Amino acid sequence: MRVLVTGATGFIGAAVIRALARKGHEVIAVVRRHDAEMRGCETVTWDLVQAKRPRPLPDKVDAIVHAAQSRNYRAVPPDRADMFHVNVAATYTLLDYAVDVGVSRFCLFSTGTVYEPYRGELREDAALAPAGFLGATKLAAEVLARPYAGSFALSVLRLFFPYGPGQKNRLIPDIIERVRTGSPVQLAADGEGLWIAPTYVEDIAEITATAVIDGWTGTINVASPQIISLRELAGSVGRIVGRLPVFEMTDRESVRIVPVLDRLSKHFDLRRFTPIETALPRVIASTAST
Repeated sequence: MRVLVTGATGFIGAAVIRALARKGHEVIAVVRRHDAEMRGCETVTWDLVQAKRPRPLPDKVDAIVHAAQSRNYRAVPPDRADMFHVNVAATYTLLDYAVDVGVSRFCLFSTGTVYEPYRGELREDAALAPAGFLGATKLAAEVLARPYAGSFALSVLRLFFPYGPGQKNRLIPDIIERVRTGSPVQLAADGEGLWIAPTYVEDIAEITATAVIDGWTGTINVASPQIISLRELAGSVGRIVGRLPVFEMTDRESVRIVPVLDRLSKHFDLRRFTPIETALPRVIASTAST
């Protein structure tokens, strides 16, 4: 199968390419710069911010994984134009391209932030009205993709707290750095702070490859079934690095960002997820070498 992957040099996109290659599939990696090195696969240069179909996109593709993420989504204030072009406009361009070349599968990456402000059960059929621009643009892309479901097997994967070696500027690398340096980890008034289901990047890649190969359809939450609080996470990091975490209490309410995984469990054995006790030492070792 020939699979086009956007966001190919990104943290998750690169893992998806590795997973597809291990299964013997041919990958076309979409990169932003012509000098980006991608070993073992064909590359196409396309800046998704421009959101117009480039000439180099191949005429023969069997599947597409739209894993690209705006690089400025964490900016304050956010770069709304960049997020719109990558998350919405480029999604439209890829969907139309998919119809033109007759792909049989299209996998769209979305995010758990579509559930903001995280009240009630985080089910795929819940009514959504995300307050943030990231969640809003990802939800817009989901809605935009739905009319194309009659043209190919369309799967929308809502990812929750991806983590793994090499990741930077996200929650788990930040907690690791805080524990290492003795900086305080802020907790909510209940003493826990946040309840999450961190998802190892290689598990996300395996699920994505399976979704493409097997032709999954519909919207599916993707998260580890293992739930952990911010206090527990910092404590686990502390035991590995040999330092007691420093905690700072706040008056904030605790937030539980834990999705319902009923749909995922019908496609993927949840026992296959990597336990955080196994993955966290790998992540910490990778941060020590950077």
